[in-house]
Amino acid sequence: MKKVLFIGATNYDFKKYDLSRLEEKFLGLSKGIKPFVLAKGRPFYVKKWNTEFYLLPSSLLLWPLFLIIGFWICLTKQIDTIVAQSPLIEGFTGSIIKRILKKELIVEMHGDWIEGPFLSIKRNFAFLQRKLVPILAKVSFRSADKIRGVASCLIEEAKKVVSNKDYFLFPTFTDLNIFLNEKNKRFDNFILFVGHLEKVKGIKYLIRAFSEIEKEFPDFKLVIIGQGSEKQNLELIANSLGVKDKIEFKGKLSLKETKDIMKDCYCLVLSSLSEGLPRVLMEAMALEKPIIGSRVAGIPDLIKDNENGFLFEKSNSDELVKKLRVLLNNRDLAIKMGQKGKKIIENKFSNEKYIENYISMINA
Repeated sequence: MKKVLFIGATNYDFKKYDLSRLEEKFLGLSKGIKPFVLAKGRPFYVKKWNTEFYLLPSSLLLWPLFLIIGFWICLTKQIDTIVAQSPLIEGFTGSIIKRILKKELIVEMHGDWIEGPFLSIKRNFAFLQRKLVPILAKVSFRSADKIRGVASCLIEEAKKVVSNKDYFLFPTFTDLNIFLNEKNKRFDNFILFVGHLEKVKGIKYLIRAFSEIEKEFPDFKLVIIGQGSEKQNLELIANSLGVKDKIEFKGKLSLKETKDIMKDCYCLVLSSLSEGLPRVLMEAMALEKPIIGSRVAGIPDLIKDNENGFLFEKSNSDELVKKLRVLLNNRDLAIKMGQKGKKIIENKFSNEKYIENYISMINA
């Protein structure tokens, strides 16, 4: 059984967060590999779900420490394979360890590694970082023995850098069982958004679109779940457009609380400017909800236009208005789209399928 070290910036803070949703993932993986994780979080060492976690707090020394501790784990635990969960700093770190210790390296892409880092937060010396990103990615991809993407468009971008690699395409782990097993669902009169309240999510375009249809559909409201730095600005936009009273900002909710709202929404809209393969779309599909999303990154892998939902061009509120108008005027269409979406999830995105794909990739 191969020993695998996952290196990534995911936050596994066992003291702060309920991470029980990951139990099935790691227990499942541990049936075919021996997992080790080097990531952010606390405490420093946790042994759980047949997995050893080595966790560090965020700091300026994070990545140098990752490199040092990564070396130590590979040597003391006799790691066979390193999985870098991004082609940027994670991939570069994995590349250094691979070159020195001669380990197998898998580089993953979970989102837009070209523009995504600059859309989510404001970065110091962004001009220099933009120059550095393609260099790091090139080193990572060329060093990799295998490359995995969660969306087909990400793999196409990687192939522009290096084509003679073994590529694997399958989504991020998402425990959809509580969504798939939900029986008490309704189509109430509200449109739902779930995600971080950041510029990269394009929420202002959704609010503008909602303001255009609000008078046509006076019984509908817009519900927004999530927190982030854009909340105050979004509230100002809603107020300036005269729809503040028709929009509910719910803040950050637990997975169960989110599910209990999502199961009754009319549709879910994701207006992102950049994405990977959005978990929230899969959750809505599992609940038989029609979905509307911007035509970016992995979203078209989930939304089959005019089948289980609608696609629109990012930042285009006018096109989003048209899609919403069609859907809100036709409840039968919304129900049929939701049913098709659930079938897609059941056939392609089960937990068992993820674990099977992952172990097969490691052992290939």
